[in-house]
Amino acid sequence: MATEADQVRALQAAILERARELSAEHVSQGEMSRAKVIADMREKLKLMEEKELLSARVHAEREYHRRVQASELRIRAELDRNRWGLVQAVMDKLARRLVELREDESAYRPVFLALLRNGVEALAQPVVVAAINNGDRKRYHKRWSALVVEACGDSVEVRLAPETCSCSGGVRLVTLAGDCMIDNTFEGIIARREQELQRLVFERLFAHVAVQGSVIDG
Repeated sequence: MATEADQVRALQAAILERARELSAEHVSQGEMSRAKVIADMREKLKLMEEKELLSARVHAEREYHRRVQASELRIRAELDRNRWGLVQAVMDKLARRLVELREDESAYRPVFLALLRNGVEALAQPVVVAAINNGDRKRYHKRWSALVVEACGDSVEVRLAPETCSCSGGVRLVTLAGDCMIDNTFEGIIARREQELQRLVFERLFAHVAVQGSVIDG
């Protein structure tokens, strides 16, 4: 029969065994919990990285599109400046051609007569005053009356103003009372039709560009 001491030793051994089992069980549960925590943290880190990458990609795309749009605006502005410069160059060339026209008497005379007649008819007054530039005054003042009759007939009197007109060519006409004026100088005509002339020049210069653009866009 087991002695009391043997029973005590057996009980102690059982307790120690149970303690080892519980310890091993807790260690296993701890390892599982640790593994789960690590896995959860890794998953969260992965999601955070993906979110950061997505945010960075969206930001980069936005920045890219912003830069592309800014570049397109700069290019368009530069093209507009270049086109406007070409239009202005043509307008300047037109002004020089008109000066060359005035220097050619045979070509300029019918133009001058037509401008004189047009202004007189527009004023529709029996007496008008004409101002011309210094060069035309020297050229026409001795035969002014004959020139008026040739252009307008003898039913109207066109007096030559004592002061000259600051223009490259043509004629400026005013009524005797000075209450109405027709500016048929080259500068006056260009000023009245400047937008129309610029539009015409632009269309002639860049018609091929519009055609190419429509083909590409279509």
